[in-house]
Amino acid sequence: MGLRVGADTSDIEARRNARIYLIGLGTSLLGNSAMSLVAGIWVKSLTGSSSAAAVVSVCVYAPSLLGPVAGMVADRVRRRPMLVVLNLASGVAVLPLLLVHSASQVWLIDAVMLGYGFSLVLNDPAESALFAAMLPTHVRRRINGVRLALQEGGKLVAPLLGAGLFVLLGGGVVAALDAATFVVAALALTRLRITEPPPTKEIRHWRAELVAGFVHLRRAPEMRVVVIAGAVAMAVSGVASPASYSLIDGLHRAPSFLGVLTSLLGAGSIIAGLTSGPMIRRIGERRLAVIGLLDGVVGYVLRAFATIPTALASSFVFGFALPWTVVAVINLTQRGTPSALQGRVSAAVTLALFAPQPLAQAVGAVVIDRAGYRIIYLVTAVVTIATAAWLAIRPRPASAARSG
Repeated sequence: MGLRVGADTSDIEARRNARIYLIGLGTSLLGNSAMSLVAGIWVKSLTGSSSAAAVVSVCVYAPSLLGPVAGMVADRVRRRPMLVVLNLASGVAVLPLLLVHSASQVWLIDAVMLGYGFSLVLNDPAESALFAAMLPTHVRRRINGVRLALQEGGKLVAPLLGAGLFVLLGGGVVAALDAATFVVAALALTRLRITEPPPTKEIRHWRAELVAGFVHLRRAPEMRVVVIAGAVAMAVSGVASPASYSLIDGLHRAPSFLGVLTSLLGAGSIIAGLTSGPMIRRIGERRLAVIGLLDGVVGYVLRAFATIPTALASSFVFGFALPWTVVAVINLTQRGTPSALQGRVSAAVTLALFAPQPLAQAVGAVVIDRAGYRIIYLVTAVVTIATAAWLAIRPRPASAARSG
C-alpha cells in the first residue's frame, strides 16, 4: 500500500525511500557515464575519425533542446510508472550495440546514442518531479547534495571502469552492463513507497503548456533571481573552460596534467554535495548560491596568477563553486513549485543552466587565442563577483524570508 507523502510522512519512510532512490540513481549513473564515454571511444577505434567520434556527443545532447516538451509530458502522467517504463525501454534500446563489430555499423552506435539522449531528456524532469513529491523538504535538501556527490563521484569512477572494460572485453560488454543498470534503476523505483498526487487535468493551449515552467519562474521573484545568478555562473564557466588548456601550457606541463586538476575539482564537488544540505538548513539557498559564486571568483583569480600550487588550489575551490550554486537553485525551485508544475519548472531550470554551455564554450574557444587565459579568468572573475553582489543585495520577498 502506498504511503501518502506530506505532513504525515514519517522520517523512517522518507529515509527508506531516499536510500532506495540513491541505490537506483548511483547504479544508473555508473552505467550512463561509462556508456557515454565508451561510445565515443568505440567509434574512434572503429573509424579512426575524431569527427565521427564527436558525432556521438551531438547525438546524446541534441535532444536536450526538447526539454520543455519533456517537462510537459512529465506533468501530464504519473511520474513513477513513466520512469519505470523509460528505464526498461532504455535497457532494451542499448542492446543492439551488441551487434556492432565493424566501421560499417557505426550508424547503429549513433542511432542508439540518439535514443539515449531522448531517454535522458525525458528522464530528468520526471525524476526531479518524483523526487520533490517523494521526500519532505528537510530530507530533500540533504539528499539533493548526496545526489550531486554521487554524480561527481560517478564522473571520476565510471569513465575509468568503462574504458577499462572496453579495452579488456569490448564495447558490447559495456552496453550489456548499461542495460543491467537500467533494470536495477527500474526495480528500485518499484520499491518506493509513495502515492503521487494525480496529474493535473487542466488543458491549455500547447504553447502555454510549454512555457508554463518559465512563467512560474518569472512570477516567483526569489526563484527568478537565484536561477538567473546560476545561469550566469554556468555561462561564465563555459567561457572559461577552454582557457584551462592554455593554463596548462602556461604552467609548462603536459596536457595530461589537466587530469590532475579535474580530479581535484571532482573531489571538491563531492565534498560540496555532502555539505550543501546542512548549509542550506543554516543559511538558506540564496546565501549558499552567493558563497558558491564567491568560490568561483577565488578560483578564477587563483588561475589568473597561476603557479602549480595555486592551480591545484583553484581546482579544489572550483569544486565547490558550481555545485553549491546549482544545488541552491534546485532546492529552491523544488521547494517553491507545486507538484503539477514540477516537471516543467525542472525542464526550464535545466534549459536555463545548461543550454547556453555550447555557445559559451565556443565563445571561449574564439577568445582564448586573442586574449590569453589570464584576461579570460580576470574578466570571468569580475562578472562572477558582480553577479554575487547583485544576488546578495536584491531584497528578498516576504514569503521567501519566512520560508527560506
